[in-house]
Amino acid sequence: MKPVVPNLELLLYKAQVLLAQDENFVAAVNAKKESKQFFSLDFVVEVFPQMWGSTCTGFDVMPDGSPAMSGCAMTEAYTTIIHERQTDCYVVFFGDRACYKVENANQAFFDDKQRQDMASLSVAKKRY
Repeated sequence: MKPVVPNLELLLYKAQVLLAQDENFVAAVNAKKESKQFFSLDFVVEVFPQMWGSTCTGFDVMPDGSPAMSGCAMTEAYTTIIHERQTDCYVVFFGDRACYKVENANQAFFDDKQRQDMASLSVAKKRY
């Protein structure tokens, strides 16, 4: 089965809503505004297909930390990474759902991004 191509305008909107509700992001934006005469948010979008070993894709844990239930089947889904360049914040989507946010991205994040093999939610919490 072919993965559904993501609606990038919708994902960008979802990322902006998610970031607008994040206290750390809002504080970073306010700090940048105070230090610059002119400031505007600057988003870059990167999309690539990624293969997963189960139907849960990167959503391998529930919000409460319990394991997610899924089927055992090779599943291809598009991974979308939205980077806000002024604050250096990343939002990672699998399919059409935001999975996690990365602030202060480390080398492991950039290595995975370059290989186009992003970590699942449970791994990303520890790795990035």
